[in-house]
Amino acid sequence: MRILFLCLFSCVSLISPAQLLQDAQARSLITQGLNHLYQYNFKEASEDFKALKSAHPKHPAAYLLTAMQYEQQYFPLKDHPAQSKAYLAFLEIAYNLAQETYEKNPNDLEASFFCTASLGFLAAYEADNQNFMKSVSHARKAYAFMKIGIKNTDRQPEFLYSSGIYNYYRVAYPDLHPVIKPLMFFFEDGNKRTGLSMLEAGTRKTIFVRNESLFYYSYVFNKYEGTPHRGLPYNTQLIQQFPNNHWYILQRAELLTLSGQYDAAGPFLDQLEKINSPYFKGAAQVFRGMREEFFTKKYSLAEAFYAKSLGYPWEERFTKDIRGLALLGISRLEHRKGNKSKATEFARKAADFVEYKNSIAEQKRLLKLH
Repeated sequence: MRILFLCLFSCVSLISPAQLLQDAQARSLITQGLNHLYQYNFKEASEDFKALKSAHPKHPAAYLLTAMQYEQQYFPLKDHPAQSKAYLAFLEIAYNLAQETYEKNPNDLEASFFCTASLGFLAAYEADNQNFMKSVSHARKAYAFMKIGIKNTDRQPEFLYSSGIYNYYRVAYPDLHPVIKPLMFFFEDGNKRTGLSMLEAGTRKTIFVRNESLFYYSYVFNKYEGTPHRGLPYNTQLIQQFPNNHWYILQRAELLTLSGQYDAAGPFLDQLEKINSPYFKGAAQVFRGMREEFFTKKYSLAEAFYAKSLGYPWEERFTKDIRGLALLGISRLEHRKGNKSKATEFARKAADFVEYKNSIAEQKRLLKLH
């Protein structure tokens, strides 16, 4: 649910060319602040966003961008209660300011965007915390605004990202999670091919959501299409421009590992282990385990890495599936040792974590071996 709402409704830095961006100083602060944010220069990003708020105190942009900063700086938010409270407050302010503007002028694309994005983040946060009724309530409100963007990609290319994500996930996510299908009658049909086409265009034609387009285009290839190698060229652009971004480093390590490029993944695993976060350190152990299992054939060492990874926590958005990869690895190694019951036990445990197309197929294959 968390990824559904994040991807459907949060296109964080999308701003129409009207109002705010007619101010050259505001445009410069936003661009500079986002570059600082993506590079994890949080102090500098905070200064940029404070300056933006000072210059435009009644505009939602600075509040939404500050919320985005909190989401990355205090990842995952569930481990930071005080920052979570502030994060929600920033989003509420952003929505209220945007809604006031929209009520005055329903044709204001900028206002509709900020309503969409702020509500989308609120929906995603609630879904992440298993508050699904609140999440759906926010999502339904957001969708009313999002439809405006879907109809205006020709006028404003920045809407390609949110429209592409919507078209793809409207089909892919309910297929993967049938339990939410009854809720989807609120939302119009999507088209995966159209969604991919829009996302690809977003990697070329957008300015403010180019990074999101690149990231989620790679993400879709890995998770839903089962072709991680196709995501590598797009992640390359991100990692070259923002080599310190933790999310981009994690994606790079994962795409290279799942594409069988184990040596190339090595430096990024080293980087993950240096990040002061158990979530990234745990992911690195899984990828090291896969290297030893599939590349060096050192099965005992692979098992040790997988077992070590299970001692680290996981979070819903980016490392849940990686936890599943570790469980699948242990299952394969137990099969190799002839421990069929243990192999089946770990394959069954993996079912609670795997959502990647390839991992789901592997989990079903391992269960059939029993």
